[in-house]
Amino acid sequence: MDMPVKEKILFEANKVIAKKGLNSFTLEEVAKEAGISKGGLLYHFPSKDKLIQGLIQFYMEQFENKIDKKRWLKSLVKEHFNCDSENSPCITGLLAAVAMNQELLEPVKENNKKLLERINDSKDPVMGMIIYLACYGMAFFKLFCMNEFSREDIQKISDKLMDLSENIL
Repeated sequence: MDMPVKEKILFEANKVIAKKGLNSFTLEEVAKEAGISKGGLLYHFPSKDKLIQGLIQFYMEQFENKIDKKRWLKSLVKEHFNCDSENSPCITGLLAAVAMNQELLEPVKENNKKLLERINDSKDPVMGMIIYLACYGMAFFKLFCMNEFSREDIQKISDKLMDLSENIL
């Protein structure tokens, strides 16, 4: 089954940022990679800001759908340590928003506040924050192509964080 056009645009925008960088993140380049006209892209996303908003919203929705409500901290670890920034709706939209229009980050900031409230209500808020920061640290390492950890080391770190998260909630 073919992917809906709007979703394909978002996946291709994600790939453009992850593979080619923000300098190549143009509506023309995204349209070309998605195999549609620029007008077709503009129909779904009338501006670059709307496309960035779409990336962020898509990332947040996809992430929320993968989170186990009872074991949400473990899910956070799993998602951030297993995220492939080129092939999944990771945090490339955040990078684009930071570089181009930081106001677009408001929904993410609100979501993070909610996560931090949940962490503060846990048995061990400090350990929860350490796990939270480790997750985002790994995600940003991958996003900025600075990850020099082996797959085995990443798995060991992920496993340890998952074990630690078991005692927090």
